Amino acid sequence: MQYSFWAFFKAVALFAVALSMLPATLFAQNKKRDTVVVRHLEESRITSVAKPSPTLQSAPVQVMDRTAIERLGVQELHEAVKNLAGVNIRDYGGIGGIKTVSIRSLGAQHTAVSYDGIAVFDIQSGQVDIGRFSLDNVEMITLSIGQSDEIFKSARMFASAGTLNITSSVPVFEECGTNVIARMKVGSFGTYNPSLLLEQRLGSRWSIGANADWVTSKGDYPFIIDNGRELEHLLRKNSDVNTLRAEINLWGSIGASGKFSLKASGLSGERGLPGSVVLYNQDAFERLWDKNGFVQASYNTALGEKWDLKSVLKYNYAWSKYYDESQRYPLGFVEDLYTQQEYYCSIATRFKPAEGVEVTFAQDLFYNTLDASIPECPFPERINSLTTLAGKYQGSSVTIVASLTNTYITEKVQKGDPAPDRNNLSPALSISWKPFKATNLRIRASYKMGYRAPTFNDLYYLRVGNTNLRPERADQYNLGLTWSDTFGKEESGWLSATLDGYYNSVEDKIVARPTLFIWKMMNIGKVQIAGADLSVTSRVRFGSDHSITLSTNASYQYAVDISDPESKTWRHQIPYTPRISGAANLAWNNPWVNLSYIISFVGEKYSLPLNVERNLIKGYAEHTISAYRDFNLRRVSFRLQGEIINFTNKMYDIIQYYPMPGRNFRLTLKIKI
Repeated sequence: MQYSFWAFFKAVALFAVALSMLPATLFAQNKKRDTVVVRHLEESRITSVAKPSPTLQSAPVQVMDRTAIERLGVQELHEAVKNLAGVNIRDYGGIGGIKTVSIRSLGAQHTAVSYDGIAVFDIQSGQVDIGRFSLDNVEMITLSIGQSDEIFKSARMFASAGTLNITSSVPVFEECGTNVIARMKVGSFGTYNPSLLLEQRLGSRWSIGANADWVTSKGDYPFIIDNGRELEHLLRKNSDVNTLRAEINLWGSIGASGKFSLKASGLSGERGLPGSVVLYNQDAFERLWDKNGFVQASYNTALGEKWDLKSVLKYNYAWSKYYDESQRYPLGFVEDLYTQQEYYCSIATRFKPAEGVEVTFAQDLFYNTLDASIPECPFPERINSLTTLAGKYQGSSVTIVASLTNTYITEKVQKGDPAPDRNNLSPALSISWKPFKATNLRIRASYKMGYRAPTFNDLYYLRVGNTNLRPERADQYNLGLTWSDTFGKEESGWLSATLDGYYNSVEDKIVARPTLFIWKMMNIGKVQIAGADLSVTSRVRFGSDHSITLSTNASYQYAVDISDPESKTWRHQIPYTPRISGAANLAWNNPWVNLSYIISFVGEKYSLPLNVERNLIKGYAEHTISAYRDFNLRRVSFRLQGEIINFTNKMYDIIQYYPMPGRNFRLTLKIKI
């Protein structure tokens, strides 16, 4: 297939013009209907979507809203996400270490990350670093595994095995029409993180917001290693970070039902990449510079009583520079530059022919490029088309959701041969059934085919890439029970529980294997995954000023390599997948000082496919306590919060030979005007 950037750009431009004309022609058809559900919160902020109930979903969905985030006392996105069941976070250590999310051992490339409903993607590696997101302005985090009940969304959200949705806050104003929130976080190891949020009402229909934060840290935390004869106390090297993030948002109403939002975000940072600690040597000279910016716009409206429209445009630019010093390089150092660009558009329509019935159609188109200074870079370009048809029936006792997603990918390169075109159909089906009217017990079952296309690194990276790679396919099966109810005097208590058993089968897994002279990416991997996730949450109120919330989750994962019965790794647990993991948190809200306690535990795992002692990474439990107090001074509100993270000073690795910080402290002052 022959195409050019300009042809694609013209198509996107025409699409944008069409969208810009929609308000004038469509919103006049319905001036009474508003499809946005608002939810008032303690911080006088609202979200643009309704909060889903995990016990009513036909597939596993976990939700953490702003109230739960503040109750836990967590300050970073990855700290919140690791309290969700079935999640494995890889953290390469250091204050600015890369943090990626894997769901049920499927790998980070199978996990989609969306920001306000629009996908965030890295075409080079397929992994999104969630450490780049600030939690300060996040209203809700939603993790869906398989097919969620929300079908009015872009086709890109249907294509992945699971999705982590990050929803930012939308302002609501008091009499003055202006909101100002300033935060200052100070932590161990020379960590400082000031941030500022400004929001302004523009008339009765429009508002604008801008926020920025700066993170700087030496990152020279102490750690202890056991060399077999004695304990050695060291300081982490090359773990500094200096990052500036800024974002501007515009929200508005067009007509009676049209909702428009525009977001522009930018990040610029430099960080050291701390090396592995091997043979008591941790010398590291690797540096990484990042510059990332994107602009995205969305428009939602009702087209009469039964039709709705949702449209999205986005442009993303990402630049990075990698530098390292070593004698193994001919010049004594290496400096590589990478530039990614993405142009993305999506349009989705929803039709409601009858009560409880929805049918949606979504079409996505995106164009990706990668430029690099490395030798033999082929400068690949990719066009990806995703088309989804989905339907949903929701009755009093039964919910049925089905979808079919078609993926078409075509590529071209300036050097060498491109990968062949790829075409795939991915079905999904989920059912939730309430067998007894007298109880809130529900039975749910779901199936989804996950589809992961090879990344540009898989296909084209120097001589390691393989243009003949086939995409990975992951068949996901889930069977579960959900229940929730109130109890106690005047329904002062609430309890919910979910239990899900699952089986995943990954075919054509992309792995790096040695050939005669070099390593090569190949489709020879097969993985079998069986496991269970348990979540229990309870909250009890005492009077009007006291409440205790207990939330726990636990996961068991049997994830083994079944690629070759003759291999030494046959039915060995795949790397970095613990058999058991989980978290528990206890929070006490009261009129004096709100307290929370979090424990997260991870069992033993292996760093390589061969499950032997030298590859074993010991399990660990990390404990964190947090306390905060709100108080007012005239029209200004204050919050003072303190945390002790890993207060037992446990020494542990998430990635082998990359030690994590021990006991550390964090203090936050928030001022709201």
